[in-house]
Amino acid sequence: MLKRSRFRHFIILLTVLMLVLAPVAGVYGQGSSGAIQDNELVVTQLGDNGQIDNIQVLNNLHIIGGGVSTIEDGKKYAVSSVRNLYSTVKIGQKDNSLSVKTSPQTGSSYEDLYYLANIDKKEIPRIKMPVRVQVDYYLDGKKVQPSQIYGKSGHLKIVCGLENTTGVDREVEYQDSKGNLAKKATTVYTPYVVSLSGWEFDNRKFSNIKAPGVAGESPQGVIVNVKGITQVTWSVPLVPPKYPAKQYAVLEADGKNMALPSFKIAVIPIVPITSEIDNIPTIHESFLKLYDGFDQIQNGVGAREKDATILFGLAAVKDGMGQLSSGLGALIDKVKMVRFGIANPAFNPATYNANTGADAGGNKPGVKDAVGMLKAGVQERALPAYKLQAVVLNLLEQSVGKSGDAVQEPDASTSIMNDVAYLKSQVPAPQQKIISDSIEPKLNRLASNIRVFKDGGSITTSTGSMPYPASVKALEEGSASTLAALEKVEGGLAMMELGMGPVDKNGVPAKVVVNGKPGTVLYALSYMQGTIDGQMIPGIAKLQEGSGKIGSGAGAAKEAISGGLATFESIPAIVSVLEENASQADTFLGKPAGATGTVAYIFQTPEVSQEANAMKYGLVVAVVALILFAAIGRAPKQAFEAPAEHA
Repeated sequence: MLKRSRFRHFIILLTVLMLVLAPVAGVYGQGSSGAIQDNELVVTQLGDNGQIDNIQVLNNLHIIGGGVSTIEDGKKYAVSSVRNLYSTVKIGQKDNSLSVKTSPQTGSSYEDLYYLANIDKKEIPRIKMPVRVQVDYYLDGKKVQPSQIYGKSGHLKIVCGLENTTGVDREVEYQDSKGNLAKKATTVYTPYVVSLSGWEFDNRKFSNIKAPGVAGESPQGVIVNVKGITQVTWSVPLVPPKYPAKQYAVLEADGKNMALPSFKIAVIPIVPITSEIDNIPTIHESFLKLYDGFDQIQNGVGAREKDATILFGLAAVKDGMGQLSSGLGALIDKVKMVRFGIANPAFNPATYNANTGADAGGNKPGVKDAVGMLKAGVQERALPAYKLQAVVLNLLEQSVGKSGDAVQEPDASTSIMNDVAYLKSQVPAPQQKIISDSIEPKLNRLASNIRVFKDGGSITTSTGSMPYPASVKALEEGSASTLAALEKVEGGLAMMELGMGPVDKNGVPAKVVVNGKPGTVLYALSYMQGTIDGQMIPGIAKLQEGSGKIGSGAGAAKEAISGGLATFESIPAIVSVLEENASQADTFLGKPAGATGTVAYIFQTPEVSQEANAMKYGLVVAVVALILFAAIGRAPKQAFEAPAEHA
């Protein structure tokens, strides 16, 4: 029963491959006399860690023509063993080839030889498969090795990553619609189609089986439920540019007491042929009109150096904005200088040194700082001093006294003038005259000058009088006026400081917002410069970029349209290159000189079972695959794939 299931699995995959390969087989189905066709099936075993564990090559040499001869088959990699599967003819090994003698049976025009080569495991690290296959397993969201799944229950997720690694940049030559020879630069791959066919899940162990897809990334699997077995199949064409070179297939299911067979992943080099309808003649005229429209857009967008175009204008605006930003930067620096000239946030008046004109940190005061110190000096020192001077002068004036007052006997409270007048009354007339002519006038002048020094007027000397504006009263009134003026100046400077805005000791403006708008000059200028540098210029740059993209997009559209037309026109050449690459991907291990070849790859995942050795190769089925492959038409250009079943 198990063998029948495995054989049915193989037949399903083989049928799919026959349908895929049928168009190619029809072209290359006929052999020629004296020819050798080398058909290879590369069976790759993936280990429990997801890496390649073993590679075997099943080779079918189909020899057309009679006679006994020795065929030298290519050997690109060292092999650990090789054995003939259906005859006793010994296969010899040389450094770069395998040799085998042929002898067709009497009456037969061809001979088929089948041998199995095991690639030396030391060669595996240097082998670059044309398609990279990576299979990862997840149980309840945690990545695990497949061997850890056996007997477990939970949500199973299998992700099969596939990548075509054959891309090469090259130019394709073709003839355009005008009859001119044209070239198209493109990355050309060897086209590969991957078939993940007939992945079987026992419905007694698995439920909620899903194979979701993501457009442009992952194909959706086809799920079929047949007699208690759910089969999931994916077809993944890794044929850029129509299909991504890198894709993945996802399977999810809920499982209990899980066990999994070895899944087969078949890879064949082939250009897929679809039933798409050719609409090129219908859209050709529309594409030409689109080309003219995009041409006008591209010319309107223009270029930076081309006058009367969007990009030229935007470049001028951007340059202007750059100059404006530079001007704003210079203006901000000047305003900062003014701002620091008004009030230096780093200045400490408590440590100000008049000799150095700076504080202990070397910071010089701004005008407002200086006004503040001057105002404090007037208010705290000058005005009190003038008041005290006026008091002292009053005392002096009282001490000197004035003539004409009633004379009292001198004591500690009488004035000098009183004491002199008293003294004059006590001395003889000659001394009285001296006092009246010399001492009293001097004392009167002293008293008068003290009043003038205190309240203002004219100072009297022995030779005359002169105005004295610097009286204590005048100085006090002047200081009061100065203080009032300084307060106004300080208030004005404070308004200027407030208007310019607070800054830190490094001159960085503080963010001040009033009613949702910048509230100070420096922040407004800084905000404006930041807006210009951070938004407007980048915005213009984005606009330039966007316009450039429109222009380049229009140009690209033109090129795309032209290129689309060119692509349409170059399709035969591109397909020819793809077919050429597919035809050249005709061997893995090597082939005899002058022989045509085919190659197909099968990757096998580990079997999740109780058996210790989970991976086995179905060589009998593989041989049957090659026999059936030869029966399809022995197509030299045709890629072949078939699953290797368990023995």
